[in-house]
Amino acid sequence: MKISDKKIREKNDEIIYQEQLAEDGDAEAQNIIAARLAKGYFVEKDEQGAFYWYCQAIKQGYVYAKWNAGSMLLHGDGGIPKNEELAMMLIEDAANSGVNDACIFLSFCYLNGKHGKGMDIDLSKQWNKEAKKVTEPQYFGRSIDLVLYGVKTQKPVMKFTSK
Repeated sequence: MKISDKKIREKNDEIIYQEQLAEDGDAEAQNIIAARLAKGYFVEKDEQGAFYWYCQAIKQGYVYAKWNAGSMLLHGDGGIPKNEELAMMLIEDAANSGVNDACIFLSFCYLNGKHGKGMDIDLSKQWNKEAKKVTEPQYFGRSIDLVLYGVKTQKPVMKFTSK
């Protein structure tokens, strides 16, 4: 299915608007721009650029960025050096703030003894129970500057695409 030129222009305008908000320090916009870059959604895929914007949002304590960046660090996405200890710290922070996916992931880790977590059925059940709560997560938690952990990032230059 071909996307119309009008739709492409609308998406480009939306991205420009979100990028300006991100530049102005809006943590949610920083997370949105990062997600676009990570997936290549109407911009050229740039996982290192995505990681930069996640780190900017994490400086403000934005919990969804902690989950996203933690996942990238855990797997070494886009050439980002793997760092399991830092990844798990971010994921636990996100889970403690109520991010559902982070809770489910920790439940899995404790169930299977993965990513530095020993097998612990009770903790697995506890995190699974937390994941099933129907409450809104806190959007902001503890501020973390990943530069203090030796993480280096570089601000990306976004390039638009038609997909």
